[in-house]
Amino acid sequence: MEVKLKWGHDAVAFDLPDRNVIGVLEPEGGEPVADLWEATWDLLETPTAGEPFADIVERVAPKKIAIIVNDMTRSTPTQELLPPILKKLDLLDVARESVVIVVATGTHRAMTAEEIDRILGPDIPKTYRVVNHDCDAPDLVSLGTLSTGNELRICREVAEADMRIAIGEVLLHYYAGFAGGRKSILPGVAARETVMSNHKMMTRPGVDIGVVRGNPLSDEMIEAVERFCPLHFIVNCVSDSRKNIIRVVGGHWKDAWLEGIRTFREKNFAPLDRQADVVFVSAGGYPKDINMYQAHKAIHMASRAVRDGGTIVFFAELEEGYGHKTFQEWAQRGYTVDETIAAFEADFRFGAHKLYYLAKVAKRATILLYANVDAADATKMFCAKVTDLGAVVREMAEKYGPDFTSIVIPQGGIVLPVTN
Repeated sequence: MEVKLKWGHDAVAFDLPDRNVIGVLEPEGGEPVADLWEATWDLLETPTAGEPFADIVERVAPKKIAIIVNDMTRSTPTQELLPPILKKLDLLDVARESVVIVVATGTHRAMTAEEIDRILGPDIPKTYRVVNHDCDAPDLVSLGTLSTGNELRICREVAEADMRIAIGEVLLHYYAGFAGGRKSILPGVAARETVMSNHKMMTRPGVDIGVVRGNPLSDEMIEAVERFCPLHFIVNCVSDSRKNIIRVVGGHWKDAWLEGIRTFREKNFAPLDRQADVVFVSAGGYPKDINMYQAHKAIHMASRAVRDGGTIVFFAELEEGYGHKTFQEWAQRGYTVDETIAAFEADFRFGAHKLYYLAKVAKRATILLYANVDAADATKMFCAKVTDLGAVVREMAEKYGPDFTSIVIPQGGIVLPVTN
C-alpha cells in the first residue's frame, strides 16, 4: 500500500507491503460540521449546557469582557468561532471598547501581529483590542491560593473582566488528560510559577493522557476556575482523526467541556487487538509539527501501539526545531535515557518534561525521526534521523523479519490507541 502522511504544509509518501500492515488507526470519526459560524450561533442561543449567552450577559451586565483564544500552536478554527460571539455582543448593545481578546499563550512566546491576523482574521484586530498573555508580566493578579498550596496568579485583563468567554478545542493532553475547558485559565493565562507548580504534578499517580477523573493535575485546573476565576461561557470544538471539526460544544465551562470529551472518546479512541513491531505515525502536519515541543505528543500516544523492543517512525517537519529553550538545553546536556529520567524526577524543570517523556518511550522502543533537523539534534532527542523511507522499510524487514507487523497512524496527535 502507499502510505501518505502529513508533514508540515505538505505530505510524504512511501510504499509499505500490505502483508506488513495490521491496521491504519483512523477511527470512524463523524460528519463535519457544515457551518461553524452557524453552529456557534446556535450554541449561543441553545448551549450544550447552562444558560443561553444573552441571559448571562443580561444577568452579569459586564462592563469589561475578556474573550480568551488559543495561540498558533493549536489548530482551533478561531476565525469561524469568534465572529458569531462578537456579533451577538453587538446585538446585545455591548460596546466594542469593553471587549478585549486575550491570546492564551500559557508559557509559550507571544504571537506576532501577522500570526494574530492569521488566527483571528485581519479585520478583528483592527476593531478590537487584542493582547498576548505574558506569563512573566509584573502586573499579574493574585486571585488566591488553591487547595494544593499553589498561588493562582493570572493575566490582569482576564482577572479584572466582569465576563470571561473562552474559545478552545477538546484535544488529548498527555498529562492534563484533555485540553479545552478549564485550560483556558490554567495554564492559558496563568503566571509561569502557577503553571510550573501545576505541571510538577505530571509524574503523580492518576496523571495520564485521556484521563480526567482522579487526575490531580487536572483537578487543580478545575479548582482554579470553580473557586477563583469562573468562565461564563465556552465554545470548544471537537475534531476527528481526519482533522474535521465534527462537533462544537458550548455554554457551561465544565459540563459542555465534559460533553465534548464524551464525543472525542467515541470518535477518536482506537481499539487495538495487539501491539505492532513498527508504528508509522505523523504528528498531523502544520501547526502540530511546528516543533518537537508540540509534536512530541504524537510519539507519546503512538507508543501505546508499539510493542516493547519495537520501532516508532515519526513524521514531523519541526520547522522551529526544539521549540522550547529548557527542552533544548536539557537535550544538549547529552544525558543518556536513564540519566534524563533520574535527573528530571529529582529536579523538575518545565520544558525538560518533553525530554523526560521522550526518554520514557526510548527506553522501550527505537524512535526514527523523519524531520527537518540535523542528525545530531535528533540524537539528542533520543531519535535517529532518517531520510530514505524505502531504506527504513527494508531495515524493519531485516530487524523484525519479512513479515514484521506495523500500524499506521496518520493523525498521531489526535488518535489514542487503546489495547483491548
